[in-house]
Amino acid sequence: MAIGRVIDEQVLGCKTVAFDEHALTRMSERNVTEDEVLEVLRNPEQTGLPTQPNRFRYRKMVAGRTVDVVFVHDPTQIVVITVID
Repeated sequence: MAIGRVIDEQVLGCKTVAFDEHALTRMSERNVTEDEVLEVLRNPEQTGLPTQPNRFRYRKMVAGRTVDVVFVHDPTQIVVITVID
């Protein structure tokens, strides 16, 4: 896991959100913005979706499409691993 970008945003009790390089690549390929990812994290319609151990997967309809955000919630920040639409 290589962090490509970190933003100062209050999300899920953390002060920052980090984006893995893989997540940034997938966001670009799928035309998903940082704001859309933050919207999913702050106001998910579904949580508890299947993913790898120690990861979370939230889902929400954003701009007419379903966006899933897979992330790690460590004590100091959210780390977005990938984004699926």
